[in-house]
This record gives sequence, C-alpha cells and structure tokens, in this order.
Amino acid sequence: MNAKVTLALGVGALAFSALPLQSAVAQPSPGDAATMFVQAWNARQWLTAARLLDLDTFDRFRRDFITRARRSPEEGPRMTVDDLRKTNPDMPLEVAQYQVRMMEEQRRRYADPTPYEFARVASASILRNLDAAEAAGRWLESRDPQWQVRMQFEQAGCPAPDDVNQIPSPKRSIAGIVQTSDSTSYAIVKEEREGDTGPAWAGGDLTVIELIQIRNRWLVRPRADLVPEVGAVDVSSCKRDRR
Repeated sequence: MNAKVTLALGVGALAFSALPLQSAVAQPSPGDAATMFVQAWNARQWLTAARLLDLDTFDRFRRDFITRARRSPEEGPRMTVDDLRKTNPDMPLEVAQYQVRMMEEQRRRYADPTPYEFARVASASILRNLDAAEAAGRWLESRDPQWQVRMQFEQAGCPAPDDVNQIPSPKRSIAGIVQTSDSTSYAIVKEEREGDTGPAWAGGDLTVIELIQIRNRWLVRPRADLVPEVGAVDVSSCKRDRR
C-alpha cells in the first residue's frame, strides 16, 4: 500500500452539558478507567471505549456540532481550471486540475463535515438519531488510521487500498497516573508503533488523558486532542493511475 501516514494532534476542547447520560458502572480508580479505555482503544472496540467517556460532555459537543453542520454554507463562485490558468498562464494543466479538485473536496467537507468527524455517519441528521455512546464511538473511530486513510483516498476520488484494513493500530500502555485533586487525574499514555526507528532515549510518543470523577465514577474527558488524528496521506500514486 502506498499510503504514507503521519500523526498529528487535534486542537480545541469539547463543551459541557448536564444531561444524565452515564451508566452506573463503577471505576474504582482513575488508573482502572484509563487502563480500560486504552485497552479498548488498542482493540478498536469503539463502543466499549466510548462508554468510558464523560458522555454528558460529549453529548453537548455532538449537539453543537449538529447545529453547525446543518447550516447551509453560502455557495459563492467556484474556481475552474480555466480560471486558474488565466490568472497564471504558466501553471501546468495537471497542477490546475489538482488545485481545483482540492478546493472542491474542501467545499464538500464544509458542506457537511459529519462523515469526516464521525466514522460511517453520512449526515448530521443521522448523527442526531444516534445515542450518545454510539455517536462517541463513531467519533473515536474517525481518528483511527484505517478510517482516516480510507476517507482521504475517497476525498481524492480514489478507491481505498485493498489492504487498508491491515493498517496496524499503535500499541498504547499507561506510563503513569497523576492525581491533582479528589476529582481530577491525568494518565500518561505511551504509544509504540511497529517499525519505529526513533532513538530509544526519545521514549516513544506520549499523550495525556484527563480523567474526572462524576457520581463516584472515573471517566475519560473527551477533549478534542484525546485521540491523535492522522495527518497527510500520500495518494499521489492513485491520482497518477486516474490520468
């Protein structure tokens, strides 16, 4: 497979809500909650991982997202290949075609960003009908390398590689727990990837999971940077095949 994947952290934070969505399953300690979440994440068990999130917070984000996604963007003029080459006569045809295709992909994404933020959810209307745990599971899955590679090939108008389902997930483990108060803790998560050639002293990639205690249950706070996103995927070979 020719897809080259680089990881990048997302930015931002999710908002709060007071909806009573949590189940009564107890997590005796923040370390227990963090370990269970990481194990489900490693196994790509998205619904199991989602049920360990603070779903009250997540559902507020989900509802805000639906409100924004349902606002129709202004159409405005569309750039064509001829328009680009008129303003820049030296631009090669292939470059102009590529730039127009990228602009159209961005237009489609912002017209309804739901499929990009929630795996296998085609629209904001469908997202609205999911329960909070299922929606959170789709959100977690949307940051998985397998899904991100598939989506980026589809954005380029190309079929996903046949072996996309063989993309391994990084193996994560809890490196430590820091409890800052009776209701807030942080888990340090270490990621290890097959074929990683980084120096041993670098220690692998580290991320931080925030945990909060709500109604005697430790939960993972669903911040936007909770799960690393896949950055650029090399789809150049697919585009060459289409010409």
